Amino acid sequence: MNPLFLNALVWHIFLGIAAIIIFAGLPLLLRGKKLNTGLLKVYSFIGFFGFVGSWITGGYYYSFYYGKAIKGGILAGTTPWVHEILMESKEHVFLFLPFLAFVVLVIVNFFSKELVTNAKLRMNLILLSVAIVTLGIVITLCGFAISGSVVGKH
Repeated sequence: MNPLFLNALVWHIFLGIAAIIIFAGLPLLLRGKKLNTGLLKVYSFIGFFGFVGSWITGGYYYSFYYGKAIKGGILAGTTPWVHEILMESKEHVFLFLPFLAFVVLVIVNFFSKELVTNAKLRMNLILLSVAIVTLGIVITLCGFAISGSVVGKH
């Protein structure tokens, strides 16, 4: 693997995990009695762009390296289900994360006054953030399993 693909993979992982951590912090910020809407805006912005960055770098890695150099080896090996189930699931779930993160970004930035007064909106945003974190953790674990099936093959 050349340095460009390695960097794309590293940034994909780093930005995705950073975005998950940021979104894990949002429910904590939303539970307080006095909301810091400025900090919520920063978190939602960083989290959204973390997922977008991870999406772009992961897509580049997949399109130009994994799909050509790794995928065939996994499919021909003893664990083809790793690609057929885990990678396919990871790809499709990950397509939604930047959009879900964008919804959070929009709500936090355009409805910050309502967040202060509307407990139901706050709770729904907490639930959406928890869903984003949960999906992020699941696809991260899928990524670990996929990487583990590749060890020693390339």
